[in-house]
Amino acid sequence: MKQSESIANLAAAMAAAQGEMGSAIKGASNPFFKSKYADLGSVIQAIKAPFAAHGLSYVQFPITGENSVGVITRLMHSSGEWLEQEYFIPLGKMDAEFVGTLQH
Repeated sequence: MKQSESIANLAAAMAAAQGEMGSAIKGASNPFFKSKYADLGSVIQAIKAPFAAHGLSYVQFPITGENSVGVITRLMHSSGEWLEQEYFIPLGKMDAEFVGTLQH
């Protein structure tokens, strides 16, 4: 994980925001496991207002490695402080067709 030199303001804002967050609604179905889960839209809905109220935001960008694809997520505070993490998924083969199937 990478971070700004200080995360004191970000940490305080996250604590306050998390105190206000409700649960994400498990409204999507997974037929393979016969279970419900909270999809990304539900998670965003649960964090949107508390994040905004405490100066928090996030961005995500696709990234590629030598034999992998992934995402980099940056959590930011209005003070300029931030936390960042990359997540990679190894690829069986590195071609456009295979990578395209991961996006569905």
